[in-house]
Amino acid sequence: MPEFKLKDVKKKRLSWQLDPAVLEKINKDPNYKKDSSKSISTLTPIVRNLLKKARELYTSGDFINCAKIFRQLGKIIRDLEYDIEIKGDYNEKNILNDLRGKEWLRHTKSWLVVDGKPSDIPSEIKDHPASYPPDLAKHFIEFFTKENDWVFDPFMGIGSTLVACMGLNRNCWGTELNPKYAEYAQRRATVRQPKVDSYLAQKEGKDTTYQVFNADCRESLKIWKENQYERVKFILTSPPYWNILADSRGGVKSALKQRIEEGFDQTYSDNARDLGNITQYEKYLEEIHSIFASFLEFMIPGGYVMIILQNVRPRDGIMRPLTWDLAKKLSDIFLLRQEFVWCQDQKFMGIWGYPTTYVSNVHHHYCLVFQVPEKQQ
Repeated sequence: MPEFKLKDVKKKRLSWQLDPAVLEKINKDPNYKKDSSKSISTLTPIVRNLLKKARELYTSGDFINCAKIFRQLGKIIRDLEYDIEIKGDYNEKNILNDLRGKEWLRHTKSWLVVDGKPSDIPSEIKDHPASYPPDLAKHFIEFFTKENDWVFDPFMGIGSTLVACMGLNRNCWGTELNPKYAEYAQRRATVRQPKVDSYLAQKEGKDTTYQVFNADCRESLKIWKENQYERVKFILTSPPYWNILADSRGGVKSALKQRIEEGFDQTYSDNARDLGNITQYEKYLEEIHSIFASFLEFMIPGGYVMIILQNVRPRDGIMRPLTWDLAKKLSDIFLLRQEFVWCQDQKFMGIWGYPTTYVSNVHHHYCLVFQVPEKQQ
C-alpha cells in the first residue's frame, strides 16, 4: 500500500501541515475497482493510524480520497489535543465542580440552545405541559456540583433533573405534587438504575440515591429530616410560570389548543396546593418566596440555586416580568449572581397578532442563578 511520509505531504502543498510529533503515518487509497467483490473483500480493512505511544484512531467505511483523509485526521487531532489538554492536571483549588479550564470556560457562556432529543420525548413526557430536556439539566449540574454531591428539585415533574443526575453520578431527590408525574419520574430512574449500578461498580464509587416523593414541596424539610439525607449543594428546578397554562389565549390554533385536542394535559393539576392554580400574581410570588426560604435549612452554605422561568404575557396582553419580579423577591434569601438564557430552536411557532398587533414567539427562558450566603443573615 503506498505510504505518504510528512515530507511527502508538504510537497503536496496542502493548506495545513500535520505535527510530526503527533502523527506516525498516513495511508493513501490503493488502486481498486468500486464494483469488484474482490476489491471490497481484500481492500476494505480498517485504516489504522497509530499515534505515538498514546491512543489509536480508526477510520472505516468506503474509500475516500487522500485529501479527505487529511481533513478528517486534522479534525481528530485537534479534538484529541483538546481532550488531552482538558484532562491534564486537575486544579485542587476547584471546590465547585470537576471541570478543567476549557470545560469551565465552555459552561460560562451566558446563553445556550437546547432542544429535546426525540428519544427524550415519549408520550409520558409529552403529557407534561412544560418539561425541560435532561441535556439542559446536565449542563448546569456538571458545572455547579462534583460527583456524589446532592441535588434537589422541588418541582420534579417527569424527572429531567433526576435523569441528568443519574448520568453524572450525583445524588438526587425531589418532590412532585402530581402523582402521575411522580410515578413516571421514579420509573425513569428505575429503568436506568442497572446501568448506573454497573457504572459505579466499574468506578468503585459510592452508592447514590435517586428518589422522587409524591408530595408538596412545602414538606421538603420534613422529608429531608426523615430520610437523613446529606445537605444539598445545588437546587435545579422550574416552578409553574404562575397560572399561564390555564390562561388560554389567541384566536389561532396554538400549541396549547393542539395539546388539548391530542389528549395531553393542559395544566399540571387541579390541586389547590399547585402554584400553577394561584390566580393572584402577588400571592404567587409570596408562596414561591416562602417555599424557597424553607430550603435554606438543608442547603450547604455557598451552594447554588437555579430557577428556570419566563416572563409571561397573560390574556390581557400586558407582559408580567415574572423572572425579574421573582429575582427581586428571592434576593432577601439568596444572593442573586447572574442568569443564563436557554433558547429553543425547534419550538412551535404561531402567527400571533397578525395582521395588526405585535406579539412575539417566545423561544427563550431565563435560568436565574442564586447562591446561598456563607453566613445566614
